[in-house]
Amino acid sequence: MFAATEVAPMTLHLIIGAGGGIGQALTNHSLAQSSQRVVAVSRQVDSGLKPVSHPRLTRLQCDNSAAAIAGVMETLMPQRHQLTRVTLCNGRLHHRDFSPEKRIEQLNDTALTSLYLSNAVVPALWLSQLLPLLQRSRHCVITVLSARVGSIGDNRLGGWYGYRASKAALNQLLQTAAVEASRRAKGVKLVAYHPGTVDTALSRPFQSRLPPGQLLSPQQAAHQLFRVTETLEADGQLSYLDWRGEAIPW
Repeated sequence: MFAATEVAPMTLHLIIGAGGGIGQALTNHSLAQSSQRVVAVSRQVDSGLKPVSHPRLTRLQCDNSAAAIAGVMETLMPQRHQLTRVTLCNGRLHHRDFSPEKRIEQLNDTALTSLYLSNAVVPALWLSQLLPLLQRSRHCVITVLSARVGSIGDNRLGGWYGYRASKAALNQLLQTAAVEASRRAKGVKLVAYHPGTVDTALSRPFQSRLPPGQLLSPQQAAHQLFRVTETLEADGQLSYLDWRGEAIPW
């Protein structure tokens, strides 16, 4: 007689903002390095994701409105117990109409509103739908791309008012969500994550000033994010970590 072998349930990685450089690299890395199923969410379905098709890949379109986010959550509801990793890659530093401020006189309401929406409001809307979904989860790591420049204690250079402030706002939203998750979703671990300077459209205008060796490829960034977060356990706390796994001061 052969003993029956218990088959572990397949787990699920939800990647939000999968159309960007880091999101695409995370999608490919997750499919290549694990047996997880991947749900890749982007504003456009034809966002350049590779591989175009994969038996474990589902691609969804979402415009990041509250109604569209709720629709994605409804799609995931039957699979909620399999959700063990969520990565939110949304973010904005510059736009064709504005660049990071060097002086306070350059502040304007349009740029600030756009930065707060992309860097703080959209991730918060996703969390508002995710935490109730994960109340009975045994283990799920939610990693949200923050930035070192969102640190108040580490700000020694000034400038970049809107980006710094919107990422600091994101960190506060994540901290508040972590407090609530410690009561309502005890299996959830929240991480505010600085991926380093990655060779994507977000950082491209500012790469010339980087010292040699400090620019990461999207593939390197994806590998480091997995390495830093894969062993984290739910502890009721928000971790603010960089791509080396080192804590960043608040």
